[in-house]
Amino acid sequence: MISNRSAKISVSTSLENIRRNSDLVKEHLLRQMRESLAVGKRLTGEECTGLTFVLKPIVLNLYSNLVQKDLEKGTIKTINQLLSLSKEMIINGIEIKSEQFCKRLNDNFPIYLKNDQTGRLCKKNHKNFKRLEENLKFTFEAQICSIIPLLKIENKGIQIQNYYQLCRSAWQNAEECKTYLKKQTDAMFDAQQIILEDLSILDIPTGRSIIFRILRKGFDIQVRNFNKAIDRIYAADMV
Repeated sequence: MISNRSAKISVSTSLENIRRNSDLVKEHLLRQMRESLAVGKRLTGEECTGLTFVLKPIVLNLYSNLVQKDLEKGTIKTINQLLSLSKEMIINGIEIKSEQFCKRLNDNFPIYLKNDQTGRLCKKNHKNFKRLEENLKFTFEAQICSIIPLLKIENKGIQIQNYYQLCRSAWQNAEECKTYLKKQTDAMFDAQQIILEDLSILDIPTGRSIIFRILRKGFDIQVRNFNKAIDRIYAADMV
């Protein structure tokens, strides 16, 4: 009886930590999304500065009403799916790269593809979409592999209260943390290269080159910002 009760307490504590960690990661990812959208909005204004009187409002309207709103809607759904699937795998004791891990990824990928910002912006019947789809599977896996270590963190001498503490508990140093980030951003960059080969894959009626340039610049800026944030997280004076 005593042994069983102790086991239940242990499981309960783990589940509580998983929920807490998930909330911290979600808050961080939503903040990143809002920052990315703000960068995109600023870049759109800059890119439209030299456009003609006729084309400028068209591009501005396209980005704000089609691209930006769609990105926000899809990203929120993707964040929720990534966290839900990661929690499910931890609770069920599924190890990363195991047969069951790969099966869960394959089973959940159609939903990811439907909501992912890259997939949503591209034509499903385009000749290059299959290649893009295969690339997005790598992105999906890389994101799950980076979230699971964060959600598995238990309190070790300190009460985890923010995302910074979570990262420092999951990875020993900035270089290790950046390795997980790079796997994600490399896959995203490869997806952009596929799109760049033939911009007609973008399901946007006009201004594809301008819209893609905005997205690409925004991506580059955010990758630099993410790496700087990691350096701050692991700075000696960071609590």
